[in-house]
Amino acid sequence: MDLEAQIISLEKSLLTIEVRKSKTELLERIAPGFKEIGASGSYFGLDSILERLPTEQSWSAKVQDFEFRQINPEFCQLVFRAYIKSHEADSGTYSHRSSFWQKFEDGWKVIFHQGTKVEPFELQP
Repeated sequence: MDLEAQIISLEKSLLTIEVRKSKTELLERIAPGFKEIGASGSYFGLDSILERLPTEQSWSAKVQDFEFRQINPEFCQLVFRAYIKSHEADSGTYSHRSSFWQKFEDGWKVIFHQGTKVEPFELQP
């Protein structure tokens, strides 16, 4: 698997309820110094992620339009669009998202993520 496909696969795995419910799985993919600026404007780190994500009951995401950029052999960026529903009654949020990934001894991990709320866009089937 080439690096672009690997990073896209890792990003998609972070959007699955199975990985989000497992602190072990999250720690395999998220760096210790991780920071995020959510689409809501909230700023938080790994501790908040490990506390909040495993408690989610109904969460889903559709992602598309990936753009990959390798900055150097140990650092890359992934930009994409997402439609996220945090629970069944939620009408969903459309966003542009960006993740920075770094290579560690035990593999690639996300070190920063930002979501920016945008107007609805056409979802791919």
